[in-house]
Amino acid sequence: MKEQIGILANRLVLGFLFAFVYQIFVVVATSLLSLPLTGNIQDLISGIEQIDSANGIWFIAWWIISTIIITVIALVIIKNKKYLYPYKQEKDINIPQKITAVTAIVTGAVISFLFFLIDLVIGSIVKVNTPADVLAIYQAAAIGDFGPLTISLIFSIIAGFVIIGVVGKTSKVSEFTQEIGLHDFSRFSKIIKKTKPKGTTIADTIGLRPGELVHVGEKKVDKIQIDLFEYDEKNICETKDASIEACLESKNKPNVSWINVVGIHDANIIEQFGTEFGLHSLHQANIMNTELRPLIEISEDYIHLMLKMPHFNHEKGKIELEQISFIIAENHLVTFQEIKEDFFDKIRIRLRENVGSIRKRKTDYLAYTLLDAIIDSYFLVLEQIGEITENLEEELMVNPGPNTLQTLQALKHQMILLRKSMWPAREVIDSLQRSHSALVADDTKTYLRDTYNHIVQIIDTIEGLRDLVGGMKDTYLSSVSNRMNEIMKTLTIIASIFIPITFIAGVYGTNFEYIPELAWEGSYFVMIIVMIIIVIFMIMWFRKKQWM
Repeated sequence: MKEQIGILANRLVLGFLFAFVYQIFVVVATSLLSLPLTGNIQDLISGIEQIDSANGIWFIAWWIISTIIITVIALVIIKNKKYLYPYKQEKDINIPQKITAVTAIVTGAVISFLFFLIDLVIGSIVKVNTPADVLAIYQAAAIGDFGPLTISLIFSIIAGFVIIGVVGKTSKVSEFTQEIGLHDFSRFSKIIKKTKPKGTTIADTIGLRPGELVHVGEKKVDKIQIDLFEYDEKNICETKDASIEACLESKNKPNVSWINVVGIHDANIIEQFGTEFGLHSLHQANIMNTELRPLIEISEDYIHLMLKMPHFNHEKGKIELEQISFIIAENHLVTFQEIKEDFFDKIRIRLRENVGSIRKRKTDYLAYTLLDAIIDSYFLVLEQIGEITENLEEELMVNPGPNTLQTLQALKHQMILLRKSMWPAREVIDSLQRSHSALVADDTKTYLRDTYNHIVQIIDTIEGLRDLVGGMKDTYLSSVSNRMNEIMKTLTIIASIFIPITFIAGVYGTNFEYIPELAWEGSYFVMIIVMIIIVIFMIMWFRKKQWM
């Protein structure tokens, strides 16, 4: 019996103290917002009913804030209950050391809702006009009416049990709200914006048989498109959206055929080309794998090589690499692209208008022109990166911020991406121009050496930009440190100026009864003048020392 009475006393103290403190916040908020706030879930209901007005927004905002206030008050009181509870033997409540703002809102919302239900129950039993504030309860008790006091005591005890019951479950609430804390909102927004890859990864090919036709990478086009060029020195035939049958028939013609396939996700189409043109099953699988590094395989009947073609995405502000696969044979060249956009339009114009010697030569020269266009496209991308780098250098000197560091980090990744695509490309072109294959003419190898020199130049540019970006990161850190030093220097100078005048003010602000200067008629003005002289002297001294 003693324990039950003690617990009731504890709940009474807890509920009364909570209601008293929380009511102070409600009164302050009511006076500041000029709204009839209740302090429970009724405020949310009022806000939803008036959502079209400014008052509705304030009601909802206050309800969210009040739920946090409720949780904070309850936790503070419970954590200090040993100083407040009259009955000390009550067992402790398990409360987590740290909770997120979302946990606080959920906990406070539950308490607010339960208080609302208690108000409804009490309101259905007690007369509506029964006084409930502290002054009214005191005045009613003074004339012998203890009804309001009894209601207040009952409400306080019930409120105490509600608070203990809900706050005691805070650990459970934290378990399902810990992943949606306010500090995690930015992380989740990134996850939401980040689209799930549409294709498979190279990890999905583990355990498959060699040469299994599986598309590795993202599917970038919905429909596969095939373009066919058939030409010789005098005639040319261009077919857009050509059928597979027409492309396969062109293999047996004596003229040069260029088959350009846009889209590599369909295994049936790749297999048809591979079977008809005699491609090894591993080479067919490589065509569909976009995560491979640039490579070259030289066989007796054909040459299979792959390169990465860069595209600068202006919307995302980053480089995207597209894989291009080449099958070079005696009278036909088959290219496989991931997307339709490329840098081959000028080559198509040269074919149509018979410009230069491109239509007088075989497929090796056509392959060279396409390879050269791919390599030269890196110059365009590097030029755009160079402009970004220049703007970043100016920003570093003027006003570097957190976004500057993010841009630097992104540039660093872009440089790594370009480097990983160009170093293998150097080996590919070098192997092609040094090969003894009959499919590559000697005069074409001369042009390939020029392309090789372009690659070397691009690699030098990439390495230079990498060093520049690395140096800019050091510059950023130095700039931020210098700014901090300047701020600390300014604050130190201000504090140093105020030290002597604060000392003077402190001396004459003491409470000694006899300070001779206080009796002088002009002592106040003398002190002010002395302070001004000290400030001027210190500023001049700081300037002479070049500290200012």
